[in-house]
Amino acid sequence: MAVIHHLLRNLLIILKIKNNPYISFKELGNHIEKEFANRSHYEVGISRRTLQRDIEYIRTEFGIDIQYDKRMNGYYIEDNGFKSVLDDFMDAFVALDSLNGERDIAGLVLPERHSPKSVHHLSPLIHAIKNSLQIAFSYQKFGETKESIRELEPYLLKEFRGRWYLIGRTVGKRDMKTFGLDRINELEISDVQFQKDETTDFAEQFKSSYGIYSTENFPVEDVILSFDKGDGNYLKSLPLHHSQEIVKDDDQAFVIKLHLRITPDFVMEILSRGWSLKVIQPDSLRKQVHEICRSAAERNQKDSTTPPN
Repeated sequence: MAVIHHLLRNLLIILKIKNNPYISFKELGNHIEKEFANRSHYEVGISRRTLQRDIEYIRTEFGIDIQYDKRMNGYYIEDNGFKSVLDDFMDAFVALDSLNGERDIAGLVLPERHSPKSVHHLSPLIHAIKNSLQIAFSYQKFGETKESIRELEPYLLKEFRGRWYLIGRTVGKRDMKTFGLDRINELEISDVQFQKDETTDFAEQFKSSYGIYSTENFPVEDVILSFDKGDGNYLKSLPLHHSQEIVKDDDQAFVIKLHLRITPDFVMEILSRGWSLKVIQPDSLRKQVHEICRSAAERNQKDSTTPPN
């Protein structure tokens, strides 16, 4: 149980400091004691020395840099470029901790029965990215029967729809490629460091993208879409993209405008609401959606000459 308590204490420290920047030592200690008591765990008051050990462990094992600001008299998390990963991780912890803290909920909560594969690659990859270390792994693309060996300079981890992706450059080349973690095997982290290209701004690069595609092959365009009121309610609570603007919202239609790259991921997303979707702009997207729907209709048309089995 000591190991479990140590891990729980570390996660509580991270979550509390993340949500309450510049929290004092006393407030942090009281919070941890209270949270342990709520979970029916007995925890002796945390000492400053124990907290410092925990912070060093968090910095080393989690890659989360907790600092103390003397002027503010409190702890805060230094932004080291992994904020989105931290947010996703802590959101998952909060959800799991909430469920574990309640009893007799089997009939009240129905979680998804599938989970992202190869999340065990996240920790070593974060280590490699932070320390600019070359990596090697075997990789099998969808639709291919054989694996190939890849040597990569890792730059970024990105999550989309429950899947994690690694973005990096092939050793000795200038290309930037994307690899699904669920198709990575035999991952090896080398001791060879590489010089990062600091001119690449991934946040800006993905700002106008949807999904994992950020290539210039998909130009940024203004997109105007119309949906019915029912779909509009969903799109108001969960926008398609951060650029989403509401143009019209009444009983007849819900119209939005977006500014992004029309990637395959984006087309798949809007087709998920195909029963009310109407593409107003651009014409190229309208034609693409029309062709996809036409082909689907032909494939699903009943063939009277072929009796069912």
